[in-house]
Amino acid sequence: MALPRYIPDYTVDDYRQWEGDWELWSGVPVAMSPSAKKNHQRLCARLHLLLSGLLESQGCSDCEVLFELDWVVSRDTVFRPDLVIVCDDTPSDFLEKTPVFIAEILSDSTRQRDLLYKRDSYAQLGVKYYLTIDPEDGAYTLLLNSEKGFQPADDMQIALHDECQFQLVLPPRNKDSDL
Repeated sequence: MALPRYIPDYTVDDYRQWEGDWELWSGVPVAMSPSAKKNHQRLCARLHLLLSGLLESQGCSDCEVLFELDWVVSRDTVFRPDLVIVCDDTPSDFLEKTPVFIAEILSDSTRQRDLLYKRDSYAQLGVKYYLTIDPEDGAYTLLLNSEKGFQPADDMQIALHDECQFQLVLPPRNKDSDL
């Protein structure tokens, strides 16, 4: 006889009390450990510099690139993407509005989460662009949100809003490429 399963239902208030690196998915805690490897951190830092430079060169002063910042989606859901671009100046210690752009650097421990659950969640929540980078083989994929959910972007043209657009140029896809 199968015993009933207890599925916890935690909230953002509970989440704020926890130690370590966590996300909260529909009330269920998801551990984000072990910490990211050096190559993951290196890619994330270089992508942050690249995107910040593009925003500055295009005069996108209302948009900024942030990393490892909690995005409080609802009372029971918190994501912590690797990088986000937000075009919102609401003062807060975390994100409360949907980012326009999210980038996730894939790792052994998060690959399936990033490619499945997070991709589907981000699409449903209205994220316009979703970039994944695989440090193992250098592959990257830019997805654009549409009526059908995320679809591969035809080009690397990013339009955060009417006054903030740029071409994202990443190095050729190979495992030795680290932006």
